[in-house]
Amino acid sequence: MATIARERVAMAQQESWELPPQRPWLARALRPWLENPAGFIGLFVVIAFVVLGIIGPLIAPYDPRAIDIGAQYASPSWEHPFGGTKLGQDIFSRILDGARLSLTFGIAVMIFGFIPGTVLGIASGYFGRWVDYAIQRSGEAWAAIPQLPVLFIVIAAIGPGLKAVVIVIGIGALFGGSRLLRVVALVEKHKEYVFAARSVGATEWDILRRYIVPNVMPFVLVGLSSVFAVAIIAEATLSFLGLGAETGTPGWGGDLASNQRDAIQRPMLVLWPGLAISIVVLGFNLLGDTLRDILDPRLRGSTGPKK
Repeated sequence: MATIARERVAMAQQESWELPPQRPWLARALRPWLENPAGFIGLFVVIAFVVLGIIGPLIAPYDPRAIDIGAQYASPSWEHPFGGTKLGQDIFSRILDGARLSLTFGIAVMIFGFIPGTVLGIASGYFGRWVDYAIQRSGEAWAAIPQLPVLFIVIAAIGPGLKAVVIVIGIGALFGGSRLLRVVALVEKHKEYVFAARSVGATEWDILRRYIVPNVMPFVLVGLSSVFAVAIIAEATLSFLGLGAETGTPGWGGDLASNQRDAIQRPMLVLWPGLAISIVVLGFNLLGDTLRDILDPRLRGSTGPKK
């Protein structure tokens, strides 16, 4: 027996035990996106939208407000890739400048609406009782009020422009986000790890900060992409109706409104701003679906290729 034991020890010493080589961090980061082509397209569209929203006006070949009679109703060419409007304004430059307006509006709704709504929703679901009652009854009261008359009242109070639209859409995003995160926080607080944390003496603040918030972050990211898409559509719709940005301001919804009379004879005038809205909203929706698929293990593989 001793001889057999010594032989096994000698054989074990001769064998090399090495961990398999770890993939580079870039390959690990790209793998979920490469497995979900639709999500990768959505990510690319969103990144391109954000970049153009930041530097678009800087790389625009022309002043988007400049009037050039020589370029009136110009056809697409090297000088004017998307053509010209009835005032001779370069459509390509206006599309690039309009990306900044949509990005700014989406960020404002996120900061003043969705993020505070996320905080209220988590607090409502986790603490319950009077906190939950006050937040949810306020949301129900807001949802019962028609939003268009509220927008008119706000415009009458502070004047026309995007400020009034941000206030109304932001409040809607606040209560919408609170309802979503309330349900998630309510489910998480009844899970076993929360009871285990309480049993070892963790305070409610520690549980909320170290366990509840990290576990609801995937839902926050998915909700954020949806809010951005809704904000872009809302800004374009209200600008089309004349309730958003001031007339003449480069914006996708405003350009649709100003060019609608010439749309039958010259469809290119409304094609480009309409495509810009559609592609960006589709990109945010694809990104949200893929984030849900990647970050929620229960849904992993629901939008990706079948294994």
